[in-house]
Amino acid sequence: MSLPLPSIQLHAGSADSLKSLSDYDGTIVVFTDKSAIKSVMPSAAAFIEKDQEFGSEVQVLIESEVPGGRVILAPTGTLDGDFDDARRFTDIAQKAVKRALAAGIRSPVFYFADPPTSSPGAWTFNGEDDYSRFVEVTLLGALAGTFDPINVREHHERTKKEYKTLSSIGVVLPQGFKGDEKQLIKSVEAIEAGRRVAKDIGSPDPERMSPINVTKYVEEVAFKGVDNIKLSVIEDLETIKKEYPLAHAVTRASLAVPRHHPRIVLLEYRSPDQSQVKENLFFVGKGVTYDTGGADIKCSGHMRDMSRDKGGAAAVAGFLKTVSMLAPKHVNITAGLSLVRNSVGPDSYVSDEVLYSRNGTRVLVGNTDAEGRMVMTDLLCQFKERALAEEKNKAPSFLFTVATLTGHALRAYGGYGITLDNGFARHNRISKRLYDAGHVLADPFEISTLRREDVDCVQPGSASEDVVQANDKASSLTDRGHQYPAGFMLIASGLEKYGLANKEKRLGYTHLDIAGSFETMSSVGWSLPAVVASPIPALSGAFLL
Repeated sequence: MSLPLPSIQLHAGSADSLKSLSDYDGTIVVFTDKSAIKSVMPSAAAFIEKDQEFGSEVQVLIESEVPGGRVILAPTGTLDGDFDDARRFTDIAQKAVKRALAAGIRSPVFYFADPPTSSPGAWTFNGEDDYSRFVEVTLLGALAGTFDPINVREHHERTKKEYKTLSSIGVVLPQGFKGDEKQLIKSVEAIEAGRRVAKDIGSPDPERMSPINVTKYVEEVAFKGVDNIKLSVIEDLETIKKEYPLAHAVTRASLAVPRHHPRIVLLEYRSPDQSQVKENLFFVGKGVTYDTGGADIKCSGHMRDMSRDKGGAAAVAGFLKTVSMLAPKHVNITAGLSLVRNSVGPDSYVSDEVLYSRNGTRVLVGNTDAEGRMVMTDLLCQFKERALAEEKNKAPSFLFTVATLTGHALRAYGGYGITLDNGFARHNRISKRLYDAGHVLADPFEISTLRREDVDCVQPGSASEDVVQANDKASSLTDRGHQYPAGFMLIASGLEKYGLANKEKRLGYTHLDIAGSFETMSSVGWSLPAVVASPIPALSGAFLL
């Protein structure tokens, strides 16, 4: 079951014109300096004078002169500090909308009492204008506050309980807005639709979103009736064993349970005008619907939250949803979801096995809990083959792996996504584009670097193998634990042959480790963290908008 987006309306005007917007049942006033509230609510002067804490947190006030007769104060906090960024707007918008829903408001209008002194509506990715997209990120924050994933919605439907969400959202645009209003709405709706797909896939438990059920959702909900995405599913086990042997090894123990059988999902978007294509992009998403660690089993509570190890596939599926709605002419995009369950059982793959990848590379298994790189490598190899065969345009090709891959990513960068390039991708500023776009769209990334040590450490130690998958330690206890998996995938897929040294055909490769950013870093009590569906805004800003 899908959930329609609230309708979005934009209005030009000021505090005076706000009074005429009678279709809304509440007003959310976003501000940085509390004195700015007085432009909407003159009575605020007395509160400010008598209460030093007034306006320091989200609160509801009665004010007859504004739409709905109710004001929700939404303070951003400081915007001019060294460490402030656009998340000030997403965070407060999400909190304000949740408070609005609790107050019974279903159609609020946002008003910026003292908007940042930037160039609203102008794309600025050079790091000099942190808030050039504050209208969009405010709307994205508001929409995040109105949504629950499919398992929650299904519970409401099953129990006949009302599902509380917004019917519409209005925004009074700040004076001097220079953007394209229609494009603003289209972009926000597309990014949010993608995030909702990612949350629907990424959030539920491992049975509700098993490989088979993820595939059904992709076919029957996310891309049902979508004409510009070609979708195909590989479910035959012999085909998966032949074409994706490393992924098949990971899923071997799950084959005893038919409902846990693997799926490979391929999605393809082709520009309607191939003459305008500037880039061919290929995305591989890790879709481990539950990760027990396999024979190297996770213990001491570390299996907790491993239903979220499908976050890479969820994010890639969501991004393709955004692509389908924006329909850009300047890119072709191909994506693959490797959907498996890393179970443990009599037929588990084990350390010391030597497996042949799709590329024909002999892989020495070092740790069955390093399964993410295994399930992505053969798809990466397939997309390498596709990129090399691309003859319809001369545009460069860039390949991506997207995964909640390592605990080392969490240790190194906390709650931020990580991006790292091979040489050709670095020369084309792929990670820098993600970093810059994520910064203004409140989906921040950190740039890491592939070094020679990341390929040196996986080199064969004997004539029995061509590459070593991992050592026998957790990534968080391994030097360069989030970088070297990319080195492994480069070699095992054969992609390392198409770097800068290849003068005839170069392929870009960027690895995104979203272990820290796909879900929140904290949870409520003993529950699981909430899925936030990074990196869809950053990917959209970097490659689509």
